[in-house]
Amino acid sequence: MIGELHRSREIHAFLQQMLRDPVFICRADDIVVEFGNSRLQHLADTYISGGNVTQTQLQSLWRETAVPLTWNSPLYQQFYETARDINEKHLCTHSIRVVLGDPPLDWSKIKTVKDYARFTDRDGSYADVVEREVLSRHHRALLVAGELHAMKQLPKDYQSQPEDPTVAQRIERKYPGALFSIVSVPLPNAAKALSLGPAPSFSVVRGSALEHADFQLTDYDATVTLASVNGKEVWKLEPAKHWPPMGNVVDGLLYVGGNHSLYPSPTIYLDPVYQRELRRRALIIKNYNGQDFMPGIDELVKEGKALEKNSH
Repeated sequence: MIGELHRSREIHAFLQQMLRDPVFICRADDIVVEFGNSRLQHLADTYISGGNVTQTQLQSLWRETAVPLTWNSPLYQQFYETARDINEKHLCTHSIRVVLGDPPLDWSKIKTVKDYARFTDRDGSYADVVEREVLSRHHRALLVAGELHAMKQLPKDYQSQPEDPTVAQRIERKYPGALFSIVSVPLPNAAKALSLGPAPSFSVVRGSALEHADFQLTDYDATVTLASVNGKEVWKLEPAKHWPPMGNVVDGLLYVGGNHSLYPSPTIYLDPVYQRELRRRALIIKNYNGQDFMPGIDELVKEGKALEKNSH
């Protein structure tokens, strides 16, 4: 399982290399992704196997999820396109299936907070899909989801009460040893502190000195600098978050050279039907958990209008 930083150019460039490498991908039967509504698995199967799917149908795979904006980055459509391409080119002797892990919600039927609440256990949905489509069939799979879902122990900052186990925790508890979890190290100085080589670089955590390293070194929102303490140079993390040791959280570390986001053109949010539906969903989500996507939508629409105006 690779815990990605959403919209990361570097991580997806590496994923593209992995997908197109037969030595790696042909050992897998399935690729399970967070960025797809499991209710639409039939559409994914049709598209990935080379069948005809309209652009609107293809977009629905990620636009109909419980996550309003994230998957509009072109990186996620490219991921589906590459999976289709490797099957069309018969890169492997068997077809690779892309399995959708997000809850099977139907936004056309979600009118209230109560309707939405049934589909909010996203980690549970993903873990159930892995169990049903991969583990029960004795398959091998590449799992791709946000970094948080790939953690086997959460930093206290991220823990919820009552406990809401991550995908990795759920799989690990039920199928010990079945999951090898990897997260990326986004900061060059953090990679140096962990003695990772030039990008791309990979190291196993378990059984190595990395087991005892501070997991905060994988945090993109930290500052890692060399400091002199008692005449000795040490790596200093600011702000210090006191996260758990690396070995408690993941099995492997990946350094791909940085973390830069790729966003879609904001003009996609000028589509009145799509924009109206996004606002409707945002209001339901805000009423459910307080998370407010509306200011972000407003800003994207503003940017889209400015870009459209300048293009004329």
